[in-house]
Amino acid sequence: MRALLANLGFVLQISGIFIVIPIILSFINNELVATVGFFITATIFLVLGFAFNAFCERRELSYKSSCALFVLVFILLSVIGAIPYIYVNFSNGDIIRTISDSIFESASGFTTTGFSVIPDISALPESLVFYRALTQFIGGIGIVLVLLSFFYPEEKLKDFAKLMGFTANWKIKKTFLLILLVYCFYTGVLIIASLAFGYHDIVKAVSFVFSAIATGGFTPINDITSVAMSFPMNVVLVVGMVLGASNFFIIAGLFKRRFKEFFISEFSVFFVMAVVAISVTTVFFSLSLEESIFHIISGMTNTGFSYVSVAEFTVGLKLFLVFLMLVGGASFSTAGGFKIFRFVLMIKAARKTVYEGITGREYTITLFGRVYSNASVIQAIVVVLLFITVVFFSAFIVSSYGYPLVDSLFETTSATATTGLGTGIINPSLVLELKWLFICLMILGRVEIFAVLTMFSRAKEPVVETADSMSTEEEEEEVNDQVQITKQFTCPSCGTTVTVTGPPGINRTVSCSSCGTKGFVILKENSSQMNEE
Repeated sequence: MRALLANLGFVLQISGIFIVIPIILSFINNELVATVGFFITATIFLVLGFAFNAFCERRELSYKSSCALFVLVFILLSVIGAIPYIYVNFSNGDIIRTISDSIFESASGFTTTGFSVIPDISALPESLVFYRALTQFIGGIGIVLVLLSFFYPEEKLKDFAKLMGFTANWKIKKTFLLILLVYCFYTGVLIIASLAFGYHDIVKAVSFVFSAIATGGFTPINDITSVAMSFPMNVVLVVGMVLGASNFFIIAGLFKRRFKEFFISEFSVFFVMAVVAISVTTVFFSLSLEESIFHIISGMTNTGFSYVSVAEFTVGLKLFLVFLMLVGGASFSTAGGFKIFRFVLMIKAARKTVYEGITGREYTITLFGRVYSNASVIQAIVVVLLFITVVFFSAFIVSSYGYPLVDSLFETTSATATTGLGTGIINPSLVLELKWLFICLMILGRVEIFAVLTMFSRAKEPVVETADSMSTEEEEEEVNDQVQITKQFTCPSCGTTVTVTGPPGINRTVSCSSCGTKGFVILKENSSQMNEE
């Protein structure tokens, strides 16, 4: 618990430092009420952060504790981050409704969902409009990357990278720092482009870019039609959404000239799905090409920008968008959903089952350069099924309040996938019980269901089975109490370095993460060659 609180304290301190920006803006604009709210928020973040760091021991976390950390981070960010909204009191209601609406708005920002219960954005102080956008930038990937880049040890980061659905063979900590720089670089370029293309309100331009790159969906104005339909500002938003929904490891790899990984990554699947989806909506659902491109990209990237009434869409188009929102974007991106790699993995698993049933031969699932074990496939399927179960169960709850089932399904999907597209169910007058349901769905969708289950589980730390380090449960039980060594071996086919951990002297079956070559190694001090089977 002490290690968990120490890590949590670090996150809270960084969040408090971020709040200094809207404090300065509120001072410049002489927005006293907003200034007080921001000052109290920053103070609480910093005081709690320093207290946790001062009285708790800093050390690395287990996988279960790491999951608990991310869940607690988004809960605390949502609650403490609601204070500026409470002070401005945009809802003009009783204290319970004011607090509920403020936490809803805060959670929607930090989880990058983009749903809003603010009746008139133009009535807000400019500093609070900027703060809304900033919460998306912080919650999107900024705070996570800062935490991982500056605190976690290299070996833990390698495990984390594998858990995200890919294998990285370079220095992980340096890569996280590179991703953070790339993230900020893209944001800066898009802001400059917005200003250069004629959007001269710098606060609103920054807010739009923060929303796009974080795939958040908060807008600094009530109606974005004039922005979304004006060239080239609409191109800036679409590019920002696509970048935000792309795997940042793969994007960082481009700077290392890893072009092959880019073309065999989730981005290729995303591109094909986008082309097909845009064609379908243009031909069969009577949307113009411009409307189709903007809204399909907005839905697939889980951003939630919209300038047409989703409530007026046909049932077929709503269900089609539900599917796209469920799939979401790439792993290790700011997008939500259950992720493209899990969707493709399920298709490959189904094909594998059919082929094995017909031929009687065993097939290996290889996806984006990585070999997946049966355990990894099962875990992906479980995550997807749990995701869908939560969405449908919540939809039935919402529909019990008198809303159409399809609209309820659309809204719960949008919240759980952290999208923000809505049919109108979520509005300032929504009953408090449903607002709190959507708050839970937004946070659950952001941290992922598996992290929540792991947080509350009593099981031992899970064995992460990857393409370059695989063993049976029996072997793990046998060697649990023995001395472990780590050796690096060279794949005989492609020369990739394969890292294996285990007791000295044992034979270990491995598979190369790059080319899929299977072989065995012997864990000895003077051994460095992988023998092909």
